[in-house]
Amino acid sequence: MKKWLLLLLVTSCWMGAGFAIFGFQHYQNRSDAPQPSRTDRIVSLAPNITEILFELGLGEKIIAVTSDSDYPAEAAAKKKVGTFWQPNIESVIAAKPDLVITLWFDQQRGLAERLKRIGYDSLMLNIEKVDELFEAIKRIGAATGKETEANELESNIKKKLDNLAALVGTDERVRVLWIVQREPLRVAGRNTFVNEMIKLAGGENAIGPTVHKYPPIGTEQAIASGADVIIEPAMGRENAAGQRDKALQSWSRFKNLPAIKNGRVYIIDGDTVSRLGPRLYEGVETIAKCLRPGLFEN
Repeated sequence: MKKWLLLLLVTSCWMGAGFAIFGFQHYQNRSDAPQPSRTDRIVSLAPNITEILFELGLGEKIIAVTSDSDYPAEAAAKKKVGTFWQPNIESVIAAKPDLVITLWFDQQRGLAERLKRIGYDSLMLNIEKVDELFEAIKRIGAATGKETEANELESNIKKKLDNLAALVGTDERVRVLWIVQREPLRVAGRNTFVNEMIKLAGGENAIGPTVHKYPPIGTEQAIASGADVIIEPAMGRENAAGQRDKALQSWSRFKNLPAIKNGRVYIIDGDTVSRLGPRLYEGVETIAKCLRPGLFEN
């Protein structure tokens, strides 16, 4: 399974146990959460966390990241401490961090708790929805003495999103089928940050409420969706035009679907839209260009 698909599906794994929600809320309110202190050596265990740190001007203080952190370009040159799914605690300790920033799912939460027991500061974040992204930016800012920069980053993202909302309007919602995996067919449901991005771009998820966040669907459901647009995040570094040709070939059996009849199948950059981070606006704008290309011709 491709890297970006794993990052999308991690949300479902995090929410597998109900106690995790309570535990995270409890942690957010704990008085012993990291406070501004010496943070000259930071380890980031997720690509979107790494991007936030760079946007706050903390790039030089990042001493290690997971192998998935490849944006901005400087992140790829940082020391690696395992993968997003399997961070290596020995490598983290060897980096001698002042602060380790993790996400809130089993492997990373377990590592953070082990580090805390042996005296290392860690900051655990939940970034599954847009509002949680802004909260994470503020918490990182508070933990690193970058409150002003965090507030400015949040304000800038929101301002650009507001401007985009004014451009695309709300009168007509384009129905979007968001493909997570083509064979077997899996799509983004409504209880996801992908759904939030579609709405921010002036669209509507063509899939109704589902039990799973990224549910598998059959041929009948795909046709019944009545999608005006089909969007697929690009897989890996393969040529986007080549991927679109393959997508059109695969979707050719759905001739009555509006998106297919009108040739509105789009392959877009996977990392920009699958990492909920500071590039949120760029991701939403990319989607909006697929939904209403005429608005962006000039």
